[in-house]
Amino acid sequence: MSSVITPPQMQSSKVRPRFSYGLATVSDLKVRQVERTEKGRVMLRNLEIDGRLVTASRRFWRSFFTRFGIAENVFRYFSPEEVFSRISQQNSDDAFRFCIAEHAGGERETEGHLLAVTNVKRPVIRYHEIAELVERYGGQDVRYHEGLVISTHEPRGGSRSLQIGGDQFHDRFCLETPVDGYGHPRLFLSMLRLVCQNGMIGYAKAFRSDIPVGKQMNYCIARALESFDNGDGYAAIRQRFESSQNSWASVHECLQLGAVLDKAKREQQLTCDGLMGRFRNLAGDLSELYGLANLEALSDKRRRILPSKARVYDLINFASEVATHHALPEGAKRLQAHIGSLISDEYDLEGTAQGAPDFDAFFIEDASAGVRQSLN
Repeated sequence: MSSVITPPQMQSSKVRPRFSYGLATVSDLKVRQVERTEKGRVMLRNLEIDGRLVTASRRFWRSFFTRFGIAENVFRYFSPEEVFSRISQQNSDDAFRFCIAEHAGGERETEGHLLAVTNVKRPVIRYHEIAELVERYGGQDVRYHEGLVISTHEPRGGSRSLQIGGDQFHDRFCLETPVDGYGHPRLFLSMLRLVCQNGMIGYAKAFRSDIPVGKQMNYCIARALESFDNGDGYAAIRQRFESSQNSWASVHECLQLGAVLDKAKREQQLTCDGLMGRFRNLAGDLSELYGLANLEALSDKRRRILPSKARVYDLINFASEVATHHALPEGAKRLQAHIGSLISDEYDLEGTAQGAPDFDAFFIEDASAGVRQSLN
């Protein structure tokens, strides 16, 4: 049995999902189609649950494997019917709560999107509840993607303006709240570059805070929004930004960001053509610079000590510009995660560049007019 909730309109979201929550057991779950890739990987996307036809998300399978303590590769050796039957036989508590997101698309409503499953006793905050909380506490750039509501907020001490080199920044933090009950609400430190409205989110453990929750999740999240401030964390980000302006980006660091961009391009997560060419213009033609046809032939140690024509700050700004203006939600999050891991570690060529040049506000034409799209 399930209940349907239609959420209020949220800022920055053209597609407004509806959510239904229900209870089921493993025996209620059926796989309609088994697909296999060329490498033999099993893909299970078309399911039936509670008598409804749904498309399973990656978030659903991650939570399902966690809930019942099984490995992802189990379906390579056993059919779904065998696996589900064995779980039902051996696990006396095979009930779970499920969440389905439904989206209106075009002339008809699309198929339900099955999100995470969780223990029926685990507290969950519903979509409309977090939407109301976010609005009450002045949330900005509110968006939804794949079971998560993401919003941007000012810290308790107010919006502080920081000058780092020649750029002005405002400190912010992002709240990421699961509406399907899988995982804890989390806070991430964030910086807003004022000249181009690029937002950098520190998706790294060094800049993350988990919100401990009890049965009253609304109260726990509201208390965090009321009181959160992290002066030491913002000081650390400022120091890393200052250092990035005085550090040449290594070949290794350029190749890493290039790999993230290339993967996002292959998976159609970018909304602008020619980004790889613009990135090569920024970093320089590294193969020509060092007279090598294949940079991958260099050892990792060698790639870390060879400089590019860009500074680390250029890489940060390019990645955040793409994530903010030219990427779909999944691609944007990967880029932000890359930035977070980059600034949380020591740069390969830290402090090797002398003087701070005037950094470009935009690397991509019409970035100011770009609008991040939402895929739900």
